[in-house]
Amino acid sequence: MLLEVNHLEKIFKTRFSKETTAALRDIDFSVENGEYIAIMGESGSGKTTLLNILATLEHPTNGTVALNGNNITNIKANDLAKFRREHLGFVFQDFNLLDTLNVRDNIYLPLVLNRKPVQMMKERIGTLAPLLNISELLNKQPFELSGGQKQRVAIARALMTQPDLILGDEPTAALDSKNSDRLLNLFEQINDEGQTILMVTHSSVVASHAKRVLFIKDGMIYHQLYRAERSTSDFNKEINLAMGSVLGGN
Repeated sequence: MLLEVNHLEKIFKTRFSKETTAALRDIDFSVENGEYIAIMGESGSGKTTLLNILATLEHPTNGTVALNGNNITNIKANDLAKFRREHLGFVFQDFNLLDTLNVRDNIYLPLVLNRKPVQMMKERIGTLAPLLNISELLNKQPFELSGGQKQRVAIARALMTQPDLILGDEPTAALDSKNSDRLLNLFEQINDEGQTILMVTHSSVVASHAKRVLFIKDGMIYHQLYRAERSTSDFNKEINLAMGSVLGGN
């Protein structure tokens, strides 16, 4: 099992009072190698808090998260950045590219920070650039790119370290419908080649491209659906039905 989440809880306390808010309550699920999972919920459901804990950006109040059998909630603060670079890839809605670097150097950055040899960087970008259709963009600056191009560059950067897990935070939110479709098809292609992906979204269209959807409400996982052999269109309809009946969506 690649990822195991056991009895996860996150309780926030207000700074000047004794009031508490349970953002996550007894979350349990696991992820196998090669899965493509969407965690779906409305604003305030706890999905972003869950993603932040899986990314080691927040620490749970109770429970454990194990990646390849290692409890990542016990990693020392000084070692967290190195752990993220070596084991996790991130795709954010706002791309997080550095304007002072060109596209090639933005993609190289995780391996530069890990002090990997230049030849390794060249070999990996030589494989990823054609796959992501960014070969002609490598010498450009981020400000010269469209939103869809920036997101493909961000995906290349995330894949450069050959991470155990790609984490996506509303990865299509800043894209128009055409580029959103391209990105989702690209995620499916990457997953078909063996990359494990877990993303959070509020969109049934985005979630319908995943192979499994976990529904979260009030900090708890209420339901899950498997795509199986359904088309994205049919799966989207089933997701919307689940949102209406299980999550009480409007």
